Amino acid sequence: MGGPVTAPVYTMVMMISRLELKNWRNFKSLDVRLGSRLLVVGANATGKSNFLDAFRFLHDVASPAGGGLRAAVAQRGGLGKVRCLFARTYNQGKLDLRVELRDGADEWTYLLQIEDEGMGNHRPLVSREVVERNGLTLLDRPDDKDAKDAELRTQTALEQVSANVDFRVIADYLAAIRYTHLVPQMIRESDRVMPKTDDPFGSDFIARMNSKRINERTRRAWLGRVQAALKAAVPQFDSLEIETDDRGRPHLKAGYRTFRPILTSQDERDLSDGTLRLIGLLWSLVELPAGSTLLLEEPELSLNEHVVRVLPSVLAAAQRGDQSSQVIYTTHSGEILRDEGLQPDEVLLLQAGDDGTFGALLSDTARDVDELTLGLTIPEVISDRMLPPAPRQLALF
Repeated sequence: MGGPVTAPVYTMVMMISRLELKNWRNFKSLDVRLGSRLLVVGANATGKSNFLDAFRFLHDVASPAGGGLRAAVAQRGGLGKVRCLFARTYNQGKLDLRVELRDGADEWTYLLQIEDEGMGNHRPLVSREVVERNGLTLLDRPDDKDAKDAELRTQTALEQVSANVDFRVIADYLAAIRYTHLVPQMIRESDRVMPKTDDPFGSDFIARMNSKRINERTRRAWLGRVQAALKAAVPQFDSLEIETDDRGRPHLKAGYRTFRPILTSQDERDLSDGTLRLIGLLWSLVELPAGSTLLLEEPELSLNEHVVRVLPSVLAAAQRGDQSSQVIYTTHSGEILRDEGLQPDEVLLLQAGDDGTFGALLSDTARDVDELTLGLTIPEVISDRMLPPAPRQLALF
């Protein structure tokens, strides 16, 4: 059947320009504009991961591997776990996810509203599903077909190839969203766990790097870019390769220069948490398809502060070749937030309130704009809103 194929070529130039949530986890209501980069900040338990999970949920609904609406809700513990506890009867108890997408001159809108079936089954049902392109409605459910067959409402049109013909570009885009939060232990012990395809936590990470779907020339080029970056960040680091053992399992092989005349080799079991996470981050960036969205969870974890300081530049450089690529990530790092290129409309601050979490871009808050204009840094502007309720009480533990 021929040799390995080249890496997939994506020609999409679409980007999510707005996300609106109602009754989603921490958020009773949230409405955020997005550009090519967004940093999500806030104290612990304000919903940073849950914000990213809204994008992951849409990915799971749209992706054939995600299993559609019912599976996406089930793997999150059911609708009761996903729906906001603060909402009560807000929005009639229904959950809304609405995205606006920009595709060149085209403006798309996708709305998915979900309700509980009740009557003992408690299946998630499509309460409403709307697709618009440049203001023209292409889909508005429930429709006559749903009225004749109630079972149709257990699936979205987004996940059905027979129903999404007119807006499959949206389904393809959402299905291409990638979430990465690599756990070093998962990479080290991948031979001890059952690998999961495209696992964001890394059980199949090395196998993905060695995938036959990637042309060998492309793989070498990507490894070269990662290797060059690692040389700048990791002391004595020299080379990075992928080797296969006698059981056919791929392993990372890192070469280090020491006092010995030949390189000292280490595999993933010997590499530090920081090195593994940095390799994972860099690989996620080089394999990021043009015109897609990458979600990152606290990329600064385990990394040296000097490396953390340049992460925004690394992420920006990865996008520079294709301005349609989009990166959204959570962070607690003041070093990242001090990046001089960071704009107030690229920082979403989440805060817990008595009625759930609320959030706003710094550019939408007059106080923040004024203080930034006066020369304060972003960490200085938001520091009072990043504190836990009573941090000093921890010392009494």
